[in-house]
Amino acid sequence: MRSKRRGGALLLLLGAALMACGAAVLLATPDMLQYVLPAPAASQEGGELTALYEGGMERLAEMTDMLTASAIAARAQGVGLAAEAGNASETVTLYAVGAGYFEARYERLLEGRLVSEGDVKRAERVIVLDRPTALKLFPGEDAVGKAVRLSGETFEVGGVIEGGQRIGEADARIAYIPITAADEAALPVATVTLQGRAVSEIGSATLMRDTLSTWMPGGSFYSLSKLKLGASMPLRWLALIAGALVLLALLRRLNARVWGRIGGFAQALKTRYARDLLPAMIARGLLALLAYAALLLAAFLLARFAIAPLLVFTEWVPEVVVELSSLTGRFWALNAQNAVAVRCVSREVCCVELGRGLLRWGLLAALLGMAVRGVPWLNRRVPLPEIDRAR
Repeated sequence: MRSKRRGGALLLLLGAALMACGAAVLLATPDMLQYVLPAPAASQEGGELTALYEGGMERLAEMTDMLTASAIAARAQGVGLAAEAGNASETVTLYAVGAGYFEARYERLLEGRLVSEGDVKRAERVIVLDRPTALKLFPGEDAVGKAVRLSGETFEVGGVIEGGQRIGEADARIAYIPITAADEAALPVATVTLQGRAVSEIGSATLMRDTLSTWMPGGSFYSLSKLKLGASMPLRWLALIAGALVLLALLRRLNARVWGRIGGFAQALKTRYARDLLPAMIARGLLALLAYAALLLAAFLLARFAIAPLLVFTEWVPEVVVELSSLTGRFWALNAQNAVAVRCVSREVCCVELGRGLLRWGLLAALLGMAVRGVPWLNRRVPLPEIDRAR
């Protein structure tokens, strides 16, 4: 019996640890709107990526009232990078960024400078490295101003950022160059992400999705705040279950306390007049009513918490809830959205998916631990006092 309880406790601890890690991953993911496109194929003449970038910036400029910051970046994984003088090399995830990228996405600059709007306009061959890459390529030296070879092209190191390995990246190291320079050098990239921070989620996500998908079909749109809410549903379920159990336990104990007071007054009526007990009875009754009102308010807030996702995921709600055809139509519409054959993803979407998996496995482990170990304070029966009904 003791080993069983110990195993349940370990499962509870494992579940709590997994859910804490999943919650940390979700909290670290920024709330942004993203439209991820497959990048155009690079050619010797170039110009395709620049044209896509300029068109995307025009579309984002149309939504300045709804976006506090916006940017465009192309990504390529597994890119070889080497110091021009020497044999040191590194494999990085390369981001080809446009103007204003570092206003929308924060990077801690250690030395030098970041990619500027002027670099993008002039297609400067400048690159920003993370600190581990700079130390490997130029050990004991100042990396700023040094030259590196990137897919056969020479770039000058303009700055060094903190960097480090990140969740959602296949490579441990990252680097940044102007998106126009990547196009001019015909560097192959995999995806292009148009992203922005919304002033308000209401209307902004729909406008950005419709505008960009009409301009350039074939991409995948994501509201990261919406994805994070969907990924955190296991925690919401756990909070709902725990809240319901706590409310039931409190109601059971309140009923026992009220019943006990009734029994006490019934016993007191054997030796005292009712008019003498009336003030105390009224005071106790008012306190009991306040306690029941507090429980009712808590139940209302719990119900509001339960239906809150329906206000965000409006696509879940059928047009007519009581019609079977409306329910089945909504089900197949959601199925069609999730059955897209090809889906482009960003690093942030991968982070949300990881957080979702950690939360689900953590919740499963926690529930198994509760089933094995049990929750004694919920199973304890509250005895109701006996009342002498002779009077």
